[in-house]
Amino acid sequence: MGLNKRHVFGLAMALALAVTAVAGILLGIRTSFDPSAGGGRLIFGFEAVIIGGLGNLWGTLVGGVILGVAQTVGATINPGWQLLAGHIAFLVILAVRPNGLFPRISA
Repeated sequence: MGLNKRHVFGLAMALALAVTAVAGILLGIRTSFDPSAGGGRLIFGFEAVIIGGLGNLWGTLVGGVILGVAQTVGATINPGWQLLAGHIAFLVILAVRPNGLFPRISA
């Protein structure tokens, strides 16, 4: 009786892989890839997770939105400041809230 844990885990993994595949395809259509492109994209994912708070999915979403808005504002001011504005937003939030905006509360 109850839920089969293996079945639920399998469905969750299938859903996660499907979403990742769609995101990869869309990113591949939009940009080009080379062997050294990973670090530049990885740093933004890292910053979004740290801004939102480790272990918080919604916080990561908010962190990504904050980075995107900061980069857009920086590009509006001066196109050369696009990446710098995102990193500065990360550093400011990290200085103010070292655990992120929505830290996981440990019991």
